[in-house]
Amino acid sequence: MSHKDGLIRATPESHKTDPAIILTVLDEIERAGIEMHSLLVWHDGALITEAYWAPYGPDRLHMMHSVTKSFTSMAVGLAIEDGKLSLTDRVIDFFPEFKKSAASGIEAMQIRHVLTMTSGHACGISGGSWRKLKTSWVEDFLKQPIVYAPGEIFVYDSACSYVLSAIVQRVLGRTVHDYLTDRVFTPLQMSPDIRWDLSPEGVNSGGNGLTCLTSDLLKLGILHLQHGKWNGDQVLPENWTKAATGMQLRDVSLGVLTGEHYLGPDESVGDASPERREGYGYQWWRGPHDSYAATGLFGQACIVLPNERAVIAFTAGMDDNDRRFHGLIHDVLRPALGTWDKPDLPGRINMLELCPPPGESWSHAPQNWAGTYTAEPNDQGITALRLEQSGRDIVFVLKDHRGAHRIQAGLGHRVESVTTMSGARLHHAYEPDEGFAVAAWAAWSEMDDEGWHILTFDWAFIETAFRDTVGCKLRNGKLRMFRQVNVNSSILSLPEIKGHLTQNARQKETAS
Repeated sequence: MSHKDGLIRATPESHKTDPAIILTVLDEIERAGIEMHSLLVWHDGALITEAYWAPYGPDRLHMMHSVTKSFTSMAVGLAIEDGKLSLTDRVIDFFPEFKKSAASGIEAMQIRHVLTMTSGHACGISGGSWRKLKTSWVEDFLKQPIVYAPGEIFVYDSACSYVLSAIVQRVLGRTVHDYLTDRVFTPLQMSPDIRWDLSPEGVNSGGNGLTCLTSDLLKLGILHLQHGKWNGDQVLPENWTKAATGMQLRDVSLGVLTGEHYLGPDESVGDASPERREGYGYQWWRGPHDSYAATGLFGQACIVLPNERAVIAFTAGMDDNDRRFHGLIHDVLRPALGTWDKPDLPGRINMLELCPPPGESWSHAPQNWAGTYTAEPNDQGITALRLEQSGRDIVFVLKDHRGAHRIQAGLGHRVESVTTMSGARLHHAYEPDEGFAVAAWAAWSEMDDEGWHILTFDWAFIETAFRDTVGCKLRNGKLRMFRQVNVNSSILSLPEIKGHLTQNARQKETAS
């Protein structure tokens, strides 16, 4: 059966894959508390498992973070095929306007070095840092000190990928997004709604910032597994796909992420130390069992298993060093491709849901809880919070230096909306003015031992990996608000906000 995305669907049984093993994987995800958003398993020509945890779904775009790097790699390969670039071109030659401010030794840095993350820099820049930079990202990259000989030391760096995007745009006169739309996205029937962030220079961010469907992510892997062919057409050069996903470097070290930088291979911070990995290609990671993968911070990945003729794509909200699900793929799912049984896999998949909301109940709500709470001075710039009842829902409004931000949450069910809610400190510096899609529920709990009524919100920012838990404690017109996030590159919670119900709000509640 063919769908609008052009992918053929089939049952696991028809591909001699044991559905009981897939059920085992789903059971282990639930048992271990792994926050999955989607899981697609493609085997030998067909999509044999398609699972989404509500409110995530097949038509839901998702932020991909560093998976983006492998998309940028395709643009570089196509530009080389078109005769616009070569691996040995010097990076600085594309940006003569920055030669005077560039670091000493920059002339030795070539395109092949930024492709393999061996630029010569001592540490790598994270998107969480550059999104705060309003001046030229290219100039900032070029002026970083060259500590190692380019090609000598692997240091993971999103800035390398950005510079690749900028180079492709400079030689083609169009963004990488536009280029790939014509050459890859459209031929593969990828989503026409794919988004890609732009830098202050009008360049696609290269190393991150791509938002697409999980099926688009899956197709990235399928295209490379098929050595660039799609429906009989050579979409990517075969030699490029083999080189990009090949072992350009062996036994590399992913440095510790501080939130804004990836440290060098010999640096540790507290209990965090560098992670050894099998190797690296051109913006692709090498993995166990001859696999290769495009991976993103906070749990997005496309893992290609050439020996099994399989591709697994998933999105999630998990720490980058949480490798439990990767273990399930390599140790449980991979060996099962080729056997089968008859458990009720479709029924189980249809019941999947992300952190289901508690049942609808107002019994623990205190009297006169709704209204505006004036915030005490705080480091988040919050001036007021407002709680309102709207039918079966609760509306949460936060006012700060950016304006008023609203989220409507269902009691016992999720409500979807778009919100500009501030949260850059918890969301890897993402805080777009146009807002994020959010699916939210609320729940009242029993009073705690100190007599506080507890109202909990669950905000799933459903085009990202981020899910916030917000707690409001209410007692005698006073409010205490706590906020934490499931994953982040730095802090996971914000300081407590205290407030009190204003007189006008109290009078309005009484009057109503």
